[in-house]
Amino acid sequence: MGYRYERTSGHGKMLVRDEPLASIIQEALEGYASGRFQLQAEVKRFLESHPEYPCDRNGDVRNQRVTEMLTRNVYAGYIEAPKWDVSLRPGRHEALISYETFRKIDARLHGTAKVPARKNLSQDFPLRGFVLCGHCGTPSTACWSSGRHARYPYYLCPTKGCASYRKSIPRDTIEGEFEGLLQKLRPTEGLFALARQMFEDLWNHRLQTQKTRGQSLNAEIKKIDGAIEQLLDRIVNVDSETVIRAYESRIQDLEARKFELKEKIASCGRPLRGFDETFRTAMEFLSKPHKLWSSERLEDKRAVLKLAFSDRLPYVRNEGFRTAKTALPFNMLEGFSDPKMVMARPRGFEPPTTAFGGLYSIQLSYGRVGAYSNRLAG
Repeated sequence: MGYRYERTSGHGKMLVRDEPLASIIQEALEGYASGRFQLQAEVKRFLESHPEYPCDRNGDVRNQRVTEMLTRNVYAGYIEAPKWDVSLRPGRHEALISYETFRKIDARLHGTAKVPARKNLSQDFPLRGFVLCGHCGTPSTACWSSGRHARYPYYLCPTKGCASYRKSIPRDTIEGEFEGLLQKLRPTEGLFALARQMFEDLWNHRLQTQKTRGQSLNAEIKKIDGAIEQLLDRIVNVDSETVIRAYESRIQDLEARKFELKEKIASCGRPLRGFDETFRTAMEFLSKPHKLWSSERLEDKRAVLKLAFSDRLPYVRNEGFRTAKTALPFNMLEGFSDPKMVMARPRGFEPPTTAFGGLYSIQLSYGRVGAYSNRLAG
């Protein structure tokens, strides 16, 4: 899926990108690797939201198909066929994702188990499970209520004994107040320009450090080669099939790590996309978070909740939202706009100076932005 065979001179039939499926699968794979899609069920919903992606007659994508897509190294530009004794090796077709991204997907698949995705998430109630009851702290549920002439959408608390138990909140009321909350997160043009400049400075700094990283990566490859030779020598002197299989498994892991390092060396100092292209979506989100919320896609709305807020939002009926815990970028922009903010000056044996104080504050801010830049880019 995502490729088709095309006859090329000198190679015969070769896999080439099959658009638009290739781009859809590429976005799904990169989204799962970066954490944009926390669960395989979210990848499944993403694929089902694209009419170009083939579904079964019920309009569903099978869970098994999603798992197979996430575990196929052919999308990273490699081939492998253990039952034919074909070990992992680079293919000649174009990769949809990098091998490093594939390794991130594999690590997430074999990592700590996560909570199953809610089956009742729907476009009708994007805030379901994210808004908490302001009295008991339980995630609010939602439903359609039938009236005489129509059906009406409501959010409500499901906890028995709570002061707000089963007391309905009209969907338009709570979602309207939420949109107002997003409007307040919009920074001024001056603050947005400052944030963009900080991201760009960090981007250029990382490009410079990546150019000199190749030497350390080459040194690591030499260490891996030495470890592989040691394991091969041990295999020769071992008779136990169990131990041999363990050594072979370890060698395969080391070979996979070598492929990843060689790919990094080839791309050191050469980003796949420029700053403007890479951070366009992130910067647009910081400038207008409510714009992404107006999207018709459920995954876009859920992305707003993950990126704009660091915790769920408590809501009290007839009173509104409690104080929201916004994510790091908005906290920083709000801090910059605070008229009471002053520069932090380091203290020690010497008297504090304004020059060092200003430098300390700016370095601290840049460090906090750097810690969040990868998440926004994803």
